[in-house]
Amino acid sequence: MPAPRILPRRPLTALPPCPGGAGAEAGPRRLRAAAMAGFVRELERRAGPALRLEQRAAGGVGCVVWDAALVLAKFLETGACPLARRRVLELGAGTGAVGIMAATLGANVTVTDLEELQELLLVNIENNKHLVTGSIRAKG
Repeated sequence: MPAPRILPRRPLTALPPCPGGAGAEAGPRRLRAAAMAGFVRELERRAGPALRLEQRAAGGVGCVVWDAALVLAKFLETGACPLARRRVLELGAGTGAVGIMAATLGANVTVTDLEELQELLLVNIENNKHLVTGSIRAKG
C-alpha cells in the first residue's frame, strides 16, 4: 500500500472587488480588511469539543496553524508523554495550538512568541480556556 501524500497548503488570497460593484471604489482598503480578517481552524480532540484556533489571512508564519503543530498536538494527546502537572514552555508558539492542547491535557504551559503575535495568542487562549485542565499564559 503506498504511503499517503501530504499536499502543501496554498496561501489564502483576498479576492479583488467586482469592477463597478458595491464597494469597488474602496478596492485597496477592502483588500487590506479582507487580508486581516481571521478564520478559524478546528483541532479535534479525542475527548470533548475541538479546539478553535483563530488564524490571520495576512502576516508572518506565526499567524496560521501549521500541519506540524497539528501532528505534534495529536501526538501529545496519545498520552505517550503524560503532561498532567508538568511545566511546559513553548517557544515560537504562533497561534498557540500545541501549548493549548498541552494545557487541555493538564500541563501548566507558558507560550511565547514575538510581540506582534501576543494578541492572537491571547485570543486563542481565551477562546479555549473552558477546555484547559492545567493552566496557560502568554509571554512576549
